[in-house]
This record gives sequence, C-alpha cells and structure tokens, in this order.
Amino acid sequence: MSSSPLDEQSLSQADLREIHAALFAQLITSHAHSAMILLGRYPDPSTGQTRIPDPEEAKIYIDQLEMLQAKTRGNLGPDEIALLERLLRTTGSALVQAIDAAGGQS
Repeated sequence: MSSSPLDEQSLSQADLREIHAALFAQLITSHAHSAMILLGRYPDPSTGQTRIPDPEEAKIYIDQLEMLQAKTRGNLGPDEIALLERLLRTTGSALVQAIDAAGGQS
C-alpha cells in the first residue's frame, strides 16, 4: 500500500485522463498509508519506528477516503473503484482492530 512516485517517463506519453487516474491512485494510496502508520501497522517513515496506534487520527484519513468515494461516485473507472474499495476495507479493518485492542487494554 505504499505510495510510490509517479513514473514521469510513462506519464509523458499519457493523456490527461491517464494522468488524473495516476494522481488519484497516488492520493488515495497516500491517505491509506498515512492511516496505517497512525494505526501502528507500518513504520513511520520519519523515524523508522512503529507508532502507538492513534485510531482517532487515523479515522480522519479514512473519513476523507470515504468522502472521496462519495464525491467521485460515477466518475471513476473500474480500477479506481476497486482500489478505493480495497483501501477502505483494509484501513477500516485495521481501525476496528486498533479500537478493539485499545478497549481491551482499559
């Protein structure tokens, strides 16, 4: 789920629709990756350390993904829809697990 830089060489030959699709994928993947860092699933790139889960902060990124899904409904291609749905399932599941784990520690 890591967000990798766009391949500028291949995008130089792409039309605007393909460029927008690549940028959209990069945006939503970046949001999901940030959520997973905040949920303690991926190491923080600035420290290399796994963070203590912060479900409230992570939920902001997940909520933004849900907002993008709602606002772009009817305007995405099948690959974009599938990616967004997969990222929402993955981050949503990780959020539930983090909340459950935090509840068990109280």
